[in-house]
Amino acid sequence: MYKVSATSAIRRFSTNSRVLVNYGFVGLGQMGQHMARHIYNQLEVDDKLYVYDTVPTAVDQFVSNVTQQNATNKEKLVTLPDLKSFVTGVDGQLDFIVTMVPEGKHVKGVVEDIVTSFEQNGYSPDYNTTIIDSSTIDIPTSRQVHKYVKETLPQFDFIDAPVSGGVAGARKGTLSFMLSRETHQDVSPALTTLLNKMGKNIFPCGATHGTGLAAKLSNNYLLAVTNIAVADSFQLAKAFGLNLQNYAKLVAVSTGKSWASVDNCPIPGVYPENNLPADVGYQGGFITKLTRKDVVLATDCAKDQGRFLFLGDAGRYWYDKACEREDIANRDLAVLYEWLGDLKQEADGTVVDTKVSK
Repeated sequence: MYKVSATSAIRRFSTNSRVLVNYGFVGLGQMGQHMARHIYNQLEVDDKLYVYDTVPTAVDQFVSNVTQQNATNKEKLVTLPDLKSFVTGVDGQLDFIVTMVPEGKHVKGVVEDIVTSFEQNGYSPDYNTTIIDSSTIDIPTSRQVHKYVKETLPQFDFIDAPVSGGVAGARKGTLSFMLSRETHQDVSPALTTLLNKMGKNIFPCGATHGTGLAAKLSNNYLLAVTNIAVADSFQLAKAFGLNLQNYAKLVAVSTGKSWASVDNCPIPGVYPENNLPADVGYQGGFITKLTRKDVVLATDCAKDQGRFLFLGDAGRYWYDKACEREDIANRDLAVLYEWLGDLKQEADGTVVDTKVSK
């Protein structure tokens, strides 16, 4: 028998018969803060957005930024003190809760806390809460969480919907979402509306839960190894004495073109109009240690599928080495260009980092 929460409000309708929506967002980091900002900016008259992050200063900074930029929706934004408040501290059961957190263990913890709160405090059978996980995590954990949600609250849903586009895409609202849905018709209109607030592309990747993550990991594996090749190529061009700004422009219209060589070009000053990480000391962007995480996830999940990745171990090795230096690990992945310039191969074939060996 269903219990109806005292906070569950009857859905009201505006004059154009649009159903009002309550959104929740967990995780206001480099990506999440921009994704949540786009939702905030596009809230309808009586919609609400509830946000939470484990770091209070991240919440404070988010609220300050978005309300200064757009005070119109200030009253529609509510900060929550903890995860259980997504059930007990809201004005009406939430339609969607988006999670954007670092690892699988965090996704599992967030979902378990929220689901437990629903169990303890009640929920309305009239509205189905859908949790949209845009984190990049391992497929087995995501499937475990999906199973847990469906077995505990069968009318609720948990969908893997990782993104591509990086911090720049999150900032501009041009992200691509990869969903475990077979066709576009299998993505509900309400979910489509939500995703279109934050991005430009929705890619159904398959009916089985985890296919969105499978597409994400395959894509990010490609990005990771391409990024190493791009860094190596520009170091080669430097060794040849080429003008790197000119070389970058050449690559942009040649067969070596890639996202890592153009959209995230590692050479400062080539595209100043795009505010790339390379122009600010490789700060911001998609940091190297997160790229390493994706390589590890891709290679591990490939092994689960009995697939050997021919560049997997090599890519994993070099990202492991790069992340031994904090100044490389915590800057945008384009910094591998700078890092490879610090490496030297000895006569015996040993590669040493000249900055570390000093």
